[in-house]
Amino acid sequence: MSASAQDRQWQVHRRGLLHQTIFNTGELGRPYSAGGTVPEGRPSLEWPPYSRMILERRNYPGHHNSFGSGVWLAATAPSGRKYAFCGAVSNTNGEPVPVVGVYSFPLEIRRIENFPVLPSGELNPEFDPNEAEEIIISRWDTPVGIRVTRTSRAWSYPGYDSFIIYEYEFQNITADTLKDVFITFANTFAPSMFGWQRNYGVWSEASLRGQPPAGTGDVFARFDLKRWLSYVHTRDGLPDPVFFEQWAQPGDRGGLNAPQAVGFMVLYYDYEHLATRKQTQQVFLVPADSTGMWDENGKPKQPFMLRYENGNLYEAKIAPWMDPLLRRKTGIWHSPTDSTRFATQFEPELWSYWKGRTSTSANLSWWQPAVHAYGFFPYVLPPGETIRFAVAEVVGYGPGQKDDKVYKDLGGRVRAGVDAGELFSPVPSWYEQLAYPHLGSKGYIGSTYLQEHPLPWYVTPPVISIRDVADQAIELYTGRPLVKHDTLQYDPATAPSKGRYNTIPIPYPAPAIRVENTASGANRIVWGTQVERFSTVRLRAPFSHYEVLRAPHPLGPWKLIDTVQPQDPRYFDTETGEYAILDPESRPGETVAYAVVSVDAAGGRSGMTNLTLHETQAPAAERLGKVYVIPNPLIVSSGLTGSDPRGDILDRIQFVGLTRRCTIRIYSYSGQLVRVIEHDRDSFGTPWYQLTINNQIIASGVYFFVVEDHETGERATGKFVVIH
Repeated sequence: MSASAQDRQWQVHRRGLLHQTIFNTGELGRPYSAGGTVPEGRPSLEWPPYSRMILERRNYPGHHNSFGSGVWLAATAPSGRKYAFCGAVSNTNGEPVPVVGVYSFPLEIRRIENFPVLPSGELNPEFDPNEAEEIIISRWDTPVGIRVTRTSRAWSYPGYDSFIIYEYEFQNITADTLKDVFITFANTFAPSMFGWQRNYGVWSEASLRGQPPAGTGDVFARFDLKRWLSYVHTRDGLPDPVFFEQWAQPGDRGGLNAPQAVGFMVLYYDYEHLATRKQTQQVFLVPADSTGMWDENGKPKQPFMLRYENGNLYEAKIAPWMDPLLRRKTGIWHSPTDSTRFATQFEPELWSYWKGRTSTSANLSWWQPAVHAYGFFPYVLPPGETIRFAVAEVVGYGPGQKDDKVYKDLGGRVRAGVDAGELFSPVPSWYEQLAYPHLGSKGYIGSTYLQEHPLPWYVTPPVISIRDVADQAIELYTGRPLVKHDTLQYDPATAPSKGRYNTIPIPYPAPAIRVENTASGANRIVWGTQVERFSTVRLRAPFSHYEVLRAPHPLGPWKLIDTVQPQDPRYFDTETGEYAILDPESRPGETVAYAVVSVDAAGGRSGMTNLTLHETQAPAAERLGKVYVIPNPLIVSSGLTGSDPRGDILDRIQFVGLTRRCTIRIYSYSGQLVRVIEHDRDSFGTPWYQLTINNQIIASGVYFFVVEDHETGERATGKFVVIH
């Protein structure tokens, strides 16, 4: 370990549509916990992004899809077997345990912004088109003697914006050769925090597998053999119980609360450092454990472990999984029965490829869907040498596309009563409901949602399902032409050891924008012309125009304010060299999301990287005059919609007519002080969410207020009515 080790730190990927927190300890998303919540500003595999909301007086942290992930390492040195659980580790109750100073010793974390446009709006002279738009590099040491460097990459390009690619380097920094090195990517998946809270009231690993308090068991783990993709999905996407039709309208978020199929795939694994049979201490207690697992070079076929598990990931439980002197935790495809399954249920031509590789548990895919241990073993790592991996986190709108039911993958069954002869199941989607045997009273998976409703705005056809997203990740990483791996086997061992990232077309980037208040209370969206001069050999078409969009919440519904042509005389100011467009639907006190999208002549669009949340306000009054309350009366059941990060919009009262610095005192009808609000900003109004001094919602009734200006001492008074 390094004497210069620093504290635990993190950076966040938020350039694309998949937002993730990266730690310099090996952890991903958050410190692992089988329940709990996600801190604001530190997403845990959040898709779609900016999904936090306050709805019906409840705070929903958002569409987070992971309980926390990480990397497990084990190796044998002259001093014995050593382990490092760098994330995805808990106590016996599934609660977080310390990682720093125990399993990992942080060295560094740094972020590299490679976006074509700088925050100032100017073009980035350092932009490298052959690299990701957002790069986070983290390094840490471990008690195993291995230093880990993780380089994670994200893009905003539509169709390539729902995955994050991680390149790992595992370097032996000791003076001894490390043997029987076991590398496990420990991932947890839970689509989605918002969906579970909204539909069942709780988000926990136990509730995903049908345990109290939710008792649903509507999540299924699956493995796509052709893409080396381990993923999960819900039974039917969880339609929202109240806002289904509203959210299902064009441009909105979609009426399904948990449509995500979320998973982990391997893009490349090191073959060179794999041990031969003579170089490993692995003990096979049953001869069948090793039948067919050795390839023509005498090296073990990978992956070595594909384990599903419940939420308790304590050291005494998971360490034996990586102990070469104990029986391997997951068996392999090897028997005549397995061969028959491939021939009759799957694709017989893939049997020769998968024979001898580990298999996943088909029946645990329903009972223990959340925790996925994806392991590689055994490696021999001499001093100073490095083992390389490339993997990706991927999220799509459901497991499959419209016609993907003709394909099968492993899983989608339940533990009790599973038909042992049926391990492969049809790929479901949100286009059609499929009958699944052995699922009890809910004998189906899938939904007809997309037969009747449009895709949400954050999905870019034809890249819809997790299978589509995985294929785009393969294309981007390998630099090879896009291939649909529906029947064709992807082989990570033959992929490049480092990402190519230099072949796909690049769209025009979105401009940097700013949103300004005006005296009329209408928001002004402003941006420059710089992106029109953007140039790279991989641009797919010339620049065409901008689209200016608004939404009451970052999740939608997005509405087009107007299309703006280059140098459009309606909006372009030749003196300032900027475009400026007013939002005609601005309402003082309202918080609105804005974005400006660049569009090329072929219809290619930029990502919404300039999404900006703005509170509409006019400048503060120069002198305190009449102060108004809006709405008055406030009828809580009025059906107000919109976004407000500070409280439920249905509870919001606006005091307008305020000076720069003033104090608002609110009294009940009987004269009791209810709340004191200090207003100290250059805005004409300020919101209040009916919370008393004791943080309780006020009752229906008549209330009085007094506003006092700090500069002049002038006062304004009034009253308002609240009706619940």
